[in-house]
Amino acid sequence: MSTMRAMVIEDFGGPLVAREVPIPEPGVDEVLVRVRACAVDHFDVAIRKGLRERASGPHILGHEISGEVAESGSGVTGWTAGDRVATTLYLVCGECRWCRSGRETICENFGGHVGVAIPGGYAEYVVLPARNLVALPDDIDFPAGAILANAVGTPYHALKYRMGLQPGERLIVTGAGGGVGLHAVQVGVMLGAEVMGVDLGQAKLNAAKKMGATRAIDPRIQPVDAAAKQWTDGAGVDGVLELVGPATMPRTLASLSKGGRMVIVGSHTGTEWTIDPGDVYRNEWEIKGSRNVSAAELAEVIQLVVDGSLTPVVAGTYPLEEAERLQKNVVAGKLIGREVLVP
Repeated sequence: MSTMRAMVIEDFGGPLVAREVPIPEPGVDEVLVRVRACAVDHFDVAIRKGLRERASGPHILGHEISGEVAESGSGVTGWTAGDRVATTLYLVCGECRWCRSGRETICENFGGHVGVAIPGGYAEYVVLPARNLVALPDDIDFPAGAILANAVGTPYHALKYRMGLQPGERLIVTGAGGGVGLHAVQVGVMLGAEVMGVDLGQAKLNAAKKMGATRAIDPRIQPVDAAAKQWTDGAGVDGVLELVGPATMPRTLASLSKGGRMVIVGSHTGTEWTIDPGDVYRNEWEIKGSRNVSAAELAEVIQLVVDGSLTPVVAGTYPLEEAERLQKNVVAGKLIGREVLVP
């Protein structure tokens, strides 16, 4: 039996361990992908620590994957060996009303995440449903391709389709110097908005400005709502993209103008948040959730990258065996962009 290198969790909360494991075989409607790049993010860390969905161990993490088709299972059409692919990370049915309408991220029969419900990309090969593959052109290298669905596609879906951000509007992005936040700033600017980035530390604020943010503030120095009202002559901003959670939500909600929209993508700072419903109805605020990106939207993102409208921010590429160190870098919170494994 042929084997491959993989970084494996043997005990949740324990280290990642280098192992030789069997190369998986694709089943019906599945494709074996030769992993060329796999990004490392907060979700991976949470799974390894057992803080989110529990996979059965030993287990292979990794959900931000790009690579080449190695072999197709029965029933798969449209893919041949050597095809370059980016991938989506949700396991969906493709048949429910949400999948049929192009909103598969809220699939009624959601099967979990790549890298959790099934082995992921911290390995030389991974088996994925064929519907999770999207063609990756030669213009985009594999490390950039790996981060397109999550780091780039997530804010694209949130701002274009959930918020409906319009040219000339003013937008706040929390966590603006992070892996998703930097791309959220880019998407906001691309859609014609002025963007205020919110993050901790000058390095992150400088990075947000480099991506096109008009302003960038550290909430420890200036409250977000005060900065927003100053920026808008007291009116408030049109939109907030919330990537942080309860630690910033009270102030960012108070930053909204009448008729303003908040879209919540992440919650890394807790699960509870108190809100006065009277404030919501009196101001006709809209508060929405947003979840990752569909395969069709990922194809749009890929074209925008090819056109030069968006630029994936890769902080560095490293051998597979560096996975443990890269997760520590994520926890330290000092990265500008995504670090990527290249098996």
